[in-house]
Amino acid sequence: MADTNASQIIQDGGRTAIIKVTTVIGAGSPPASATVIVVDVSSLAADPVSKRPCTGVTLEKLTFASVGVAVKLEWDADTNVLLFDFPSNWTEQYDFTDFGIPNNSGAGKSGDIVATSVPAAAGNTYTMILTVQKLYG
Repeated sequence: MADTNASQIIQDGGRTAIIKVTTVIGAGSPPASATVIVVDVSSLAADPVSKRPCTGVTLEKLTFASVGVAVKLEWDADTNVLLFDFPSNWTEQYDFTDFGIPNNSGAGKSGDIVATSVPAAAGNTYTMILTVQKLYG
């Protein structure tokens, strides 16, 4: 059975988006690492004034909770750039609204944020709620 990923856009305004992602690890022998798109900038609404598409984000807040699975949160690029490396069985809240964490990835950056689960047992879960400032091309 494959991993189950559920994404919910809580808010998608002109400046800010809030996205909740929950992943349940599926059965496998052994379960493989799985990468999912946590923030897909191409799916976010365009600038309401200029109509330019969202091309990137700056991370402002992050809530993370995992049960039994470690997760790497990364900026998507030809070579992904690590944002956070969360251990299993971990819960934390971060607030970067004073400065934000910009995307510092290089060649081939998509603007997206991805999460990779380290192999874990079936039924393990993680949930993230991200608040991002939207950037337009």
